[in-house]
Amino acid sequence: MNDFQQLKDRNFVLPQTVYRQALYAIKDLDRLRKKLEYLRSEAYDIKGRDPNDIVGQSGYVSDRMADKAVEIASTQARIKAIEDAFQTIPFEYRDGIEDKLVYDVPYDLGHSINTWKKYQQRLIFRVAVNLRII
Repeated sequence: MNDFQQLKDRNFVLPQTVYRQALYAIKDLDRLRKKLEYLRSEAYDIKGRDPNDIVGQSGYVSDRMADKAVEIASTQARIKAIEDAFQTIPFEYRDGIEDKLVYDVPYDLGHSINTWKKYQQRLIFRVAVNLRII
């Protein structure tokens, strides 16, 4: 797969390491959604347990529910940052670009390949900004 950066529009060119981080954050979107679903179900299972059952050898009682809540919040924030970036590109390109980046499905060639890549570049730039990588 060619995941190189378009260099035509200088306003959206990123340093190579930032570009790769943002690109792989988008590629990780499906896994993040599944992780969030799993964490929510696991938090629901923990909710009914007695905290005194979770005492370790040191006598420290861990707050597993709070730990799960923090992990859920950080995962939700990452998903929201990526999904908000998708809102910045035109509607007719969103599904195609998500399919290409997340599931490696080829673009629908109803539009020019250069147009697809232009909006893909802008999406990756917005993801980098939303995730505060740059």
